[in-house]
Amino acid sequence: MRSGLASVLEYLVLKMLAGKEEVVKALYDYFVEEGSPSTIATKYGLSKHQIRGYVQRIMEKTGSGIKARVLMKYTIPIIIKIKPVTKKVNGSVAICGLCNEELPIQIIEDHIKKKHTDIVNEYVNSVIEVLRRSTTLKGVL
Repeated sequence: MRSGLASVLEYLVLKMLAGKEEVVKALYDYFVEEGSPSTIATKYGLSKHQIRGYVQRIMEKTGSGIKARVLMKYTIPIIIKIKPVTKKVNGSVAICGLCNEELPIQIIEDHIKKKHTDIVNEYVNSVIEVLRRSTTLKGVL
């Protein structure tokens, strides 16, 4: 089981690798910009229930809103630079650019997590290293 930090980072990295940048941006808007679920949902083409679900997962992984806010503030600007490894074929199918497997969009994150663990871990460790070197977060990590 991953630590709270690594678990959140893995969650965000998987979203980016799966091409779900709007989810990561929505989480930033919620925790850092303090936007409402309704406003954020409209901005990113998601439902307010989806936003609440994503927020709930982050809260479960961090254990508090304050920790979540700090993590989102410092990690999302790093994570948002990750390029997706998937390409949508249509509204329900995507191709994994790492292994060329065609998959339903609903399971693409699970596919990346299970089949391409090494890449996910590489990104997570890389983000942790960048955070450790940050003068803003000295002593926090």
